[in-house]
Amino acid sequence: MQSSFVKPNDPVLSKIAELIDKEKIPSKSVKDLVNKMLNTAYGKQKDRKKPLLVGLAAPQIGISKRIILVDVKANGRGKVGNLRVFINPKIVWKSKETYERYEGCWSTGRVCGIVERPVSVKIAAFDLQGKQTKKKYSGYTARIFQHEIDHLNGKEFVTHIKDDDKLHWVEPKEFPEYRNKESWRNWTKKCSRDKWKKIKAY
Repeated sequence: MQSSFVKPNDPVLSKIAELIDKEKIPSKSVKDLVNKMLNTAYGKQKDRKKPLLVGLAAPQIGISKRIILVDVKANGRGKVGNLRVFINPKIVWKSKETYERYEGCWSTGRVCGIVERPVSVKIAAFDLQGKQTKKKYSGYTARIFQHEIDHLNGKEFVTHIKDDDKLHWVEPKEFPEYRNKESWRNWTKKCSRDKWKKIKAY
């Protein structure tokens, strides 16, 4: 699955993704793109109730279009099971209340960090049939939406981190420890801002 993702320095990750014309939403080209994203999210698993990813934005696989996948059942503690497609999504409202949680990303490699985001958001988007929906999401699901919509706007979660102590370096084998019992709050392995800039540059 890793090979499906562009590298952290790919210019597509810094672009504002293109809107999809409403009339073209039911087209074969859009459906093919969505299928490519779904295949990336599920990997080689046949069980479509257990995606490997809780969120994915089209730019992450090299396509600058405003499409994201979000598992609206994901709770950040292992529960998954309802990966849905959102076309031209936008945040039309967000709560004043915020909270901190760690974030990582296939597009940032070993770089993780603590990000403060609104607790709740209202999302307006189109489905694959071209029907517009609006719905409020809270907690972990709201965070996924904000993270993925950032990708559509050429941003990664690192841009929200102002305190360098909250920018972390986590090896793949360390992720279970990082996530467990909020170890991320006191993670001692840091990723310097200069190191991140070099990752983005090369």
